[in-house]
Amino acid sequence: MNLLGSYIPSSSPLHRMDPTVRIIAFIMLFSSILVASGSLVGYVLSSAVIVLLYFIACVPLIPVIRSFWRFRVFFVTVFLMNAFFQPSPDPYFSWWIVTFSSYGIMTGMKMVMSVLLLTSLSALLTATATPLAITEGLRTLFHPLSFFHIPVDEASSIISMAISLIPVLASESNDILLSARARGAVPEGKNAKEKAISLVPLAVPLFLAAFRRADMLSDAMLARGYSGGRMMKHIHISFCRREAVSLLLAIAILLSAIALKGVSN
Repeated sequence: MNLLGSYIPSSSPLHRMDPTVRIIAFIMLFSSILVASGSLVGYVLSSAVIVLLYFIACVPLIPVIRSFWRFRVFFVTVFLMNAFFQPSPDPYFSWWIVTFSSYGIMTGMKMVMSVLLLTSLSALLTATATPLAITEGLRTLFHPLSFFHIPVDEASSIISMAISLIPVLASESNDILLSARARGAVPEGKNAKEKAISLVPLAVPLFLAAFRRADMLSDAMLARGYSGGRMMKHIHISFCRREAVSLLLAIAILLSAIALKGVSN
């Protein structure tokens, strides 16, 4: 089960938050993870906050963690790029642009951990907000840019549709991979290099499937009379005690991350 980018209906406090306030709170949480990254205490506290948010939102965390296995090659690549190409004054060995050191290993582990935490938080955002709610929140948040003749509505719609298509394309890629394995196009039990080479031809049908989905979505929007421009005339932000408490907690977490960063330095 792939929950990355999927919306999970519920009546939790996170689901009932105002879209704009929710996006602002999540931006603060993203910032706190980036600020706190680099120390073990920061990673532990960030992980605890994310686990608590998943519990409050009634969203299962285990399927999200299992979904990360699909991107294991990406995480390994991020780790190796930092472990072998990070400059260090005291390397284990160094040759040309390759530098392998304990500092590079630690930097790679920190980078992978930060990406995992940020991806988990992003998955929680899409799991607690529909694409329409994300579009509305982004449009309200970016509304001041419309005074500079920036197409805020179109940009918000594009971001929202891109997020909603993530699970669709993930399912499409899985179907393509299964059909290729059934025909023997993807070798089983071979080394990583042969598997990587065999996966290159699968990129063509995946891109074709993505363009086909985009063309279908375009036809559906045109059939419903969408022609760009302003979608809503008025901006309404529902701000009550739930939103106030959420913002205060997000600010407190961000300030705590900044304080922790200052102490560690």
